[in-house]
Amino acid sequence: MAGITMAGSGSGLDLESIITSFVSAEKMPKESRLNKKEVAVTTELSGVGTLKAALADFKATSAELGNTDSFFQSKTNIRYQGRNVEQTSADAGSDSAASPITIQTKGVVPKGAFDVEVKQIAQGARLESDFLPDRDSKPGQGMLYFDAGKNTFQVDVNITDTLQDIQMKINDAPDNYGISANVISSDVGAKIIYTSDKTGKENGLTVFTSDSSLNRISSSMVGQQATDAIITVDGNMITKDNNIFNHAVSGVTITANSLTNLNEPANFSTATDHAAVEDLVYGFVDGYNTLMDTINVLTNPETGVLKLDPTARSVKQQLQTITGGVVEGANKQLNTLYAAGISLEEGGMLSISPFGKNGGQSGTQRLNDAVSNSLDDLGKLFAGDNGIAAQVNKVLSDSLGNRGMISVQQDMLNNNLRDIEDDRIKLDEHISSFENTLRKKYTALDNTVTRYNATGDYIRNVLG
Repeated sequence: MAGITMAGSGSGLDLESIITSFVSAEKMPKESRLNKKEVAVTTELSGVGTLKAALADFKATSAELGNTDSFFQSKTNIRYQGRNVEQTSADAGSDSAASPITIQTKGVVPKGAFDVEVKQIAQGARLESDFLPDRDSKPGQGMLYFDAGKNTFQVDVNITDTLQDIQMKINDAPDNYGISANVISSDVGAKIIYTSDKTGKENGLTVFTSDSSLNRISSSMVGQQATDAIITVDGNMITKDNNIFNHAVSGVTITANSLTNLNEPANFSTATDHAAVEDLVYGFVDGYNTLMDTINVLTNPETGVLKLDPTARSVKQQLQTITGGVVEGANKQLNTLYAAGISLEEGGMLSISPFGKNGGQSGTQRLNDAVSNSLDDLGKLFAGDNGIAAQVNKVLSDSLGNRGMISVQQDMLNNNLRDIEDDRIKLDEHISSFENTLRKKYTALDNTVTRYNATGDYIRNVLG
């Protein structure tokens, strides 16, 4: 190409090869070191990512074990008009529309069966005004006051406000405690309707005004006042100002969804779901072992990509301390994993063994006994405030948080990669400068040799 000169073109010497050799000798060792460093950092970063994902997976498993709502799972069967609705504490309310009641449980629930009749649903008040000509009617001016029990707020109505304007003022009032205003237009005119979300007869809605011109949309309102919810449990009447009965049966919350037919109660039965609790414990053991296996591979002294990194070893050590320790505050008869049937095996793995040793109970038997006879104490061991799950989650949260060991390690490695990229740019600049310097030197040599060759040719021609 025009403008490009080849070193040695004048002298005939292969100076281009010499320059290329020197440039390669200068670049290759440095580039090789950067490549090796980049591979090492990228490999370690991938390992940290693998560790982070494994920790996050186990954290989700441990969090479920530590959630008392999921740990103390129960089975509930609701029967109404020949139809059964089965619930667990994990999916309570998923089929509420199909039954007049929904059952939720908390903690250890004794086995039992109960008949429930829903006599009345708790509702908020609904009041309607007289008809006005249309939604653009301007009823008057003054203050509108809305009282429901101990709740109150007010709206200032201007003489120019239409029904629609008043509706917006009510709904947008900053101290509105739960009154919705709507305007309905019909063939005979428009009316404004107030609906309160405050249930219970003590929260009956009263609307009044400071000016008689607003009576049609306040004092003369008609409609339905707020009502209590009324149910019977095995014939015992219970009244609440809302539809949630959380003390009617110990450990059970009954939500009234709709009225039951006369003399047709909804029957519900409850029992602790022992199998679900065992599944959580087995899931914890499997999740722990999966994490330990991942850490062991990553930290293998010969092949592990994190063999020199202290983060994974630190997490492993902390988790082993927790799983091998005593849970403070738990029942002394059930304050270790071993007491719950979980043994620490060779290699740091956990196991629920089906085999006993020296005539003792197997791990499976110890777990079954704890679930069947000491579930509350088992809950303290796993799901208590200082239980296994809480301790594990703290270690994992500290490691995975924005300022945790994993994040700090990832940030450091990403910074190292950026430094390597900067070093590559600097190396390219150095090599370019180095090559330019060589070309200047060898161009001068080429010119000198060319002049010597020209002089030699002249002398040979003269001497003939």
